[in-house]
Amino acid sequence: MALPGWCSKLKGMQAMGKGMLIVFLLIIFFLAVYPHVITKQVVLVVDGKTGQISTRAETVGQVLAEGGFYLRESDLLTPTEETRLKRGMEIRLQRAVPLFLQVDGRTSLVYSTAGTTAELLSELGVSVGQSDRVVPGLNQQLAEGAKVHVSRVRKEILREEVAIPFKTQHVNDPELANGRRRIVVAGKPGTIERSYELVYVDGQEEERKFIEEKRVSEPVNSVVHVGTKQAAPVITASARDGRVSKVIEGLASWYGAAFQGNRTAYGDIFDMNKLTAASPSRELAGKMVRVTYLRTGRSVDVLINDYGPHIPGRVIDLSMAAARVIGMLSSGVGKVRVEVLE
Repeated sequence: MALPGWCSKLKGMQAMGKGMLIVFLLIIFFLAVYPHVITKQVVLVVDGKTGQISTRAETVGQVLAEGGFYLRESDLLTPTEETRLKRGMEIRLQRAVPLFLQVDGRTSLVYSTAGTTAELLSELGVSVGQSDRVVPGLNQQLAEGAKVHVSRVRKEILREEVAIPFKTQHVNDPELANGRRRIVVAGKPGTIERSYELVYVDGQEEERKFIEEKRVSEPVNSVVHVGTKQAAPVITASARDGRVSKVIEGLASWYGAAFQGNRTAYGDIFDMNKLTAASPSRELAGKMVRVTYLRTGRSVDVLINDYGPHIPGRVIDLSMAAARVIGMLSSGVGKVRVEVLE
């Protein structure tokens, strides 16, 4: 009979199949589960500090999360977060630190991994001109919280004109009446051009350096002729020969239309067209005096028929007609010599 042998073979084949199934399941187990339960040794370098850690994480990002490290956009990580973990792998993380940047009138808080000022400015795309100032220096190492200040420096040349005053030369002119003046040459100021180098820092003038000075035009001096000619005295029809009892010098003034027709202090009716005058000395009431205007040298004889003027320094107040005769009408006040006639 062959059946018993066949049955034995069948049982053997079943046992072998079960064994192969177990081996297959073990392979699947190791492929699927082993990576999750077996720890890996990796090297983690954070901000230059090195440490070894054991982890069951599968990716670099998971390792960082386990260590409580959260990435900023400016942080530097090698390899990337998505990289699958391998035994002995070195992970490097350089974290960005806060820095303050002042440029073009604005201050900003930035996060950067730059080691020097130059690296920071390059990273942020800040250009620096040849004359610009950077503090701290471009090769200076930056620490957390450092302040970087970029000052924009601009230079320009300023030219300004300054007037040179002219001088006035006075020349005595014997052909011109005494005291009169005549401009023969009109004065004209000259010009100096001065150049400066102006230094502006962030739009504000910081320094002004003198460069040079040059004369653009010379001044033209003024020439004024001063009259020295003495006019011959003019004696009016009322002048008479006689002895002079008293001479007084001082300031004279004149009065006219405002007092026309008024009664004088001594009872006369004032007529501005007559040769009369007022004196502050009552002793001269009714006397004839000769008044000489020292500027022109012209004289006039007048009758004292009024009392005044009452201003310190004034010795006589002439009628308008008398002032016209001696040439004092336009000036209003002038120095005179008063001679009391007998």
